[in-house]
Parts: sequence; structure tokens; C-alpha cells
Amino acid sequence: MLELRIAGRDFGQPVLGEIFATVERGDRICLLGPSGIGKTTLLNAISGIDQSVPKEAVLGRDKVRVGYLFQEHRLLPWRTLSANLRLVGASSQQADDLLGQVGLTGYGHYLPDQLSLGMARRAALARCLAVEPNLLLLDEPFASLDPVMAGELKKRIVGILDAHPDMAMICVTHDGADAEILANRLWYLAGSPARLQWDDAVGEPRSIKELLGKLRNLDLAGS
Repeated sequence: MLELRIAGRDFGQPVLGEIFATVERGDRICLLGPSGIGKTTLLNAISGIDQSVPKEAVLGRDKVRVGYLFQEHRLLPWRTLSANLRLVGASSQQADDLLGQVGLTGYGHYLPDQLSLGMARRAALARCLAVEPNLLLLDEPFASLDPVMAGELKKRIVGILDAHPDMAMICVTHDGADAEILANRLWYLAGSPARLQWDDAVGEPRSIKELLGKLRNLDLAGS
């Protein structure tokens, strides 16, 4: 699906080092690492938003439709939820169906500011789905949500991935518990400049917790 051959990325000083990895259909990747290490930078490179990264650094991206759920919902505040979805190509009926998939049936006429943060995130997820993505990029989708709202959003995401088994996902998170629910593969970004220190399939939930503990301890020892 995608082959990453990223030589690096800097903003006056190196942020990312060399990143070599592949993303296959059906991959559910959770990307973890210390705060500020460059996880969002890597996501932006993969998505094509960061146009300073050469196209040949992410092979196959021109054949992939990307849905990107940003940390902020980025819905146009002066347009209804339905209108926000229609802007990216959904028909009125499709917009209603997509809002239903994320638990927002009947909210198409609402403005984003009339929603809670959790509901706005779900509406933004519906907008991502409107482009019929092959790859879903999620940048800390559960940040600032209370446990109930976060749990609801996780269930929605798992349901969407189960319904579209060929869809790949890369989710930036700080919480290993998210990987236990969402991931079949784990990336761990660390170092200076940052590189993928771990890239492998996930095991049992207990093994994820133990692995992250070891990786974080190694990162602290090397800092």
C-alpha cells in the first residue's frame, strides 16, 4: 500500500531521522513515543500535507485516499455538519448515513459549535469517511476527552475498521491502552533525530504494556 523511505525532516534542527517502513492494507498501527518527538510530523509526511517531503519518500501515496482526523476537528464553524460533509463530496443522503455511522443521527443541521468536543470529533471522523479513505490517519483522537467519550469514539473507530477490513489506520496516541483496543501493529518513535525504534505486530494486551515499559525505559536511559 505504502512504502516509507523518508530521509529525514528538520525545522532548523533535525526532528525526524531516516524512516523506513511499509503500510499494508488492514494494518491498524498505533504510533507511540515521547511528547514532542515528531509523531505528528511523521503523520504529516505520510499524508502529503508536508510538501517539503519528496513524493518519492512515500511510495504509493498517489494511489491512496487519505482521511485525516486532526487534533482539532477543523470543521467550518459557519456550516452545518451536513454541509461540512457535502463540501468533501458527500451527497445529502450520504452525509446523513455517515453521521449515523458515528452516532450523530439527526444532527446534520447542527453547527460545530453546538456540539460537545467528543461529538465534534465524531463529526470530523464522518468527514474523513466521506472521502472513502484507504488510509485513516488519527492524530491523538482521544486527547481532552473524558473516559466515557473516549471509549465511545474508540468503539466507533473499531466498528468502522471492522466494516472496512482493507482500510489501514495509523493512530498517534500516548496511551498503550489505546493500542490494546485498536492496534494489530505498533510503531514506537524515539531518539534524536527520531526513528522507528519498534515496528512489529502486537501481541496480547499484557505484552503491549510490558513492551512499552521497556521501550520507554530505554528511551529515558538514552536521553
